[in-house]
Amino acid sequence: MNGVLVLLALGLGLVAAGCGGQKTPSFASTVTAEIPRWAKAQGFGGNQEALAGAKLFAESGCTHCHTYLGTGTQNLGAPDLSQEGARGKGVQAQVEFLRCPSCTNSSSAMPPFKALGDDNLRKVAVFLEASKGKQ
Repeated sequence: MNGVLVLLALGLGLVAAGCGGQKTPSFASTVTAEIPRWAKAQGFGGNQEALAGAKLFAESGCTHCHTYLGTGTQNLGAPDLSQEGARGKGVQAQVEFLRCPSCTNSSSAMPPFKALGDDNLRKVAVFLEASKGKQ
């Protein structure tokens, strides 16, 4: 029971810090500055939807819990997403997971991002699918 309370408290702290779709301007601008490096390393610089998704990824606080090409942290064991696209899930599966992670994986500690809306979830999914690891 105490472990559940600690995870709940940590989860609430992460939501306050930026996970769950909350925007944190000062941190987000630092992470957003990494997008050109990410695009070059991953080869998605010409993909406007992936670039828009990378911006949403940065602004939504995803790097408070995940790492991406060395940026961010791995709070609560959240995975590095630099090679997420290499897993071959597809854009629609990514959208469904982002919308409701615990609906797709009951053990997921990730908060839902459905508040971003379907268009924005698709952009983030395209970004994740373009993320195949350093080129």
